[in-house]
Amino acid sequence: MDKCSVILADIDGTLIDKGQPMVPITKQSLIEMHDRGVLLGLATGRKINKSMFERAKDWGLPFEFDAIIGMNGGQLWDRFHEGIESYYMLEKETMKEIISLMAPLKLNPMIYEEDHMVACYFDDMIHSSMKRNNTEVIITDGDTDRLCINENYNVLFRFKEERTEEVAAFAAKLDCERYHGILTSPGIIEFMDPRVNKGLALRKFAARNNIPVSEILAFGDMDNDRELVRDAGWGVCLLNGSDVTKQAADEITEYTCTDGGIGHYLYDHFLNR
Repeated sequence: MDKCSVILADIDGTLIDKGQPMVPITKQSLIEMHDRGVLLGLATGRKINKSMFERAKDWGLPFEFDAIIGMNGGQLWDRFHEGIESYYMLEKETMKEIISLMAPLKLNPMIYEEDHMVACYFDDMIHSSMKRNNTEVIITDGDTDRLCINENYNVLFRFKEERTEEVAAFAAKLDCERYHGILTSPGIIEFMDPRVNKGLALRKFAARNNIPVSEILAFGDMDNDRELVRDAGWGVCLLNGSDVTKQAADEITEYTCTDGGIGHYLYDHFLNR
């Protein structure tokens, strides 16, 4: 890149290992890039809520993020504009259809609602998520209609990682013009409008802030980061990333997220250059 004005990064598997603190080299590299005037933003599959605005503090960063892409590109916030923009939400009947079609797999459907989640059943994965993210979860005891009382950005399903290939193959057969399923983390598949992706929100952010896309550096790891790294001026996939995202990226880090992949990359290509 001739010029880096913005860095956008996925969270789990990219900036941090899920539920873990940010490794020192990654944290220090972000601080030094911020000190050079580079805007820093998150690009996550999670909803933009109160806890998302506290992430910088949680990680010990001495600044707040300048932008947040949420719900895999269905939401966009930046500090230069009021409010949160939303794009292409699923209609209630569409959500019901997705849950019904996925029923043969006997998974636990759930949605994001305000600052909490709603799930059909309580299980070990829900318990781990609540503890890791300090998030309240409302359990419906199998009532799927409770998940569909309002339109929403997506419907997601958690499952044991060893079922990934099975679930992905089943979900792929359901893809249509109204929704598609995408793996967003090991053991999580999310259904959303096919027009929604992190690349969409990246382009929206660039356009409304008059920032050339060519000056945006993006980091990701999983399938839902494919468009983020593809559409950025320079897209980088973590060494631990999926084949789908590695193929879309301009470059792959030499280190995994656990070993400070972003930190090493920023020092090698920008800070020490």
